[in-house]
Amino acid sequence: MSNTILVTGASGNIGRPLVQQLKAAGAKVIAGSSSGKSVDGVPSRHVDFGDVASLKAAFAGVDTLFLLLPLVPNKMALAKNAIAAAKAAGVKHIVRSSGAGADATAGFALPKLHGEIDQLVIDSGIAYTLVRPATFMQNFATYYVGMIQGGALYLPQGQGRISFIDVRDIAAVNAAILQNPAAHAGKAYTLTGATALSNAEVVKAIGDATGKTVSYVAVPDDAAIASMKGMGMDDWSIGQMMSLHQLTAAGYAAGTTDTVRQLIGREPIEFAQFAADHKSAWV
Repeated sequence: MSNTILVTGASGNIGRPLVQQLKAAGAKVIAGSSSGKSVDGVPSRHVDFGDVASLKAAFAGVDTLFLLLPLVPNKMALAKNAIAAAKAAGVKHIVRSSGAGADATAGFALPKLHGEIDQLVIDSGIAYTLVRPATFMQNFATYYVGMIQGGALYLPQGQGRISFIDVRDIAAVNAAILQNPAAHAGKAYTLTGATALSNAEVVKAIGDATGKTVSYVAVPDDAAIASMKGMGMDDWSIGQMMSLHQLTAAGYAAGTTDTVRQLIGREPIEFAQFAADHKSAWV
């Protein structure tokens, strides 16, 4: 049976390794992004979530859609556009990249938004799979790299622990699902690492990998908000980020699952391995 796969967000944290893994597996994959540029030699299509007509063209002939939406204030509207276009184009299965803790009734902003969009996918009438990864290890080599290079990680997360996951594992799980979507229809998978770590343990692992001394400083919420405003972030984005920090500080990000092992047959990558693989980012 034909299974043409379109990966949206193909040039991003999850999308790029996902495209690479699907290509290596011999899957019929198309890279979709706002730029429309090819990813690792894979055929590409322009994806504009703000334009339903262009989405219909991008989704034409696609059997299985990997739906990864940007974190922007109109994310809900973009999700509605994508689902409408998928229905019009005859997409048979949506694999939606959501987030751990997604729940339309959640008391924190980002999990609530993820849950509301998940419900749109469930109600679409298209076969679906929901993949809900925990916080990415890669954040420490991207968003937080400057702080770590400076010797300290400043976050308003108290002593909360997080079950960080490597995006390479997220990509591997999604690659397995996308190649056999029928086996995962109607399922929701929460992806985590094997162990929940505190930020103090994270920076120690980074220090062990790099030979540098890195400390963790738990900052008050108001200081974090002021810092984000100083970086030019809008109020909506700040609210979403603070919801993640607050649920972490409250202890809600520490849960672990064995879903990675169940779906790809190996244990998830440990943080120490991630740190060793990415140490050049911090030196």
